[in-house]
Amino acid sequence: MKKNLGVYVVVLAVLCVVLGFGRAEPVWAEEGNPTEGTDVESLTVSAGKKGYHPSKGNYLVIRSYIRTEEETADLCLKIYNKKGNYVFQKKFKNHTGGSFSYRWKGKPSKKNAAGVSAKKYVKQGKYTVELSVLSKVNQLPIAQKTCRLKISKKAPAGKAGLMEAAGIPILTGDPEVDYMAEQICKSAKVDKTQNQSEKVKRIYHWMTVNQKHVHYYEGGTFKKYYNLASSRKKIDAYKKTTDALYKNGSLIYNYDQALIQRKWCMERRIGVCTDQAAIFKILCNHAGIQAGICSGYYLNRNGTKAPHAWNYAVVGGRTYYYDVDVEIQNYGKGQGDYYWYQKTRSEANRTHKFITID
Repeated sequence: MKKNLGVYVVVLAVLCVVLGFGRAEPVWAEEGNPTEGTDVESLTVSAGKKGYHPSKGNYLVIRSYIRTEEETADLCLKIYNKKGNYVFQKKFKNHTGGSFSYRWKGKPSKKNAAGVSAKKYVKQGKYTVELSVLSKVNQLPIAQKTCRLKISKKAPAGKAGLMEAAGIPILTGDPEVDYMAEQICKSAKVDKTQNQSEKVKRIYHWMTVNQKHVHYYEGGTFKKYYNLASSRKKIDAYKKTTDALYKNGSLIYNYDQALIQRKWCMERRIGVCTDQAAIFKILCNHAGIQAGICSGYYLNRNGTKAPHAWNYAVVGGRTYYYDVDVEIQNYGKGQGDYYWYQKTRSEANRTHKFITID
């Protein structure tokens, strides 16, 4: 009997292992919970102080910075009315992470939850903008962020509204980077009274004269033009000022890590094309100019091409292209200034092959 009992115990133990009886199960994250390393780090809208006025020629720029562990992420953008029903929804497949930007023209999407017409602009009122990172498995949100939006007919309409929104400074949210950008803009004599063209021209000229094209990763000792450690009190004071302006809607933080990473180069005024393009974007955004980075190839005269990065900036409602890195190199060779300043797309295509535009 004891022998048979021993056999039964062994058989029962085997069954427990095979079938999982009495076994502690591993703890899995619930569907819809944030995945470690995946996040919507920021979400901002380019509305003016009085809000956004949906109208012909006017659009709202929705910006974010996406961090993802995967190679790509699926995103979902929704805009809710005060009743909690979405009036607009759009999904974005296989976003590579980093900067995200979308231009919303103020009209609802088709078959929206609010049941409003997609042919007319949304009504006045308070809205909530929501951006989510979706699970690749079940398309449930695993990370999301929201921000408020005011729709008002009292805000400027058309191009006037676009111009007002475009004039809102966009800072990185990093105290040291924003402090250096402020000092550079002052050195370049950029101020609020100037139009967009004048601001961009001064920034472009300052970078041409003061920045250096250097392959710093090959080693070397480089001068620091901004001692961030000794300027801590000034940096903290400037941060308090920008935080107050952020709260009342006078500026935007984008928390763009791809830009913040250029802090080391900004401090030393050096870099290669990717660094110079990022710094140009930081400075333009800081001055209230919508700008971004283009990447692709520079087409040399001998028929060869090289990987390259340059910029675009929106001036007076039109998009122009700028290659400050090529300008820096030409200036260093004594070839003068403004060689590659404010080009149209057709002009840019002669020497640049566009692959991506952020």
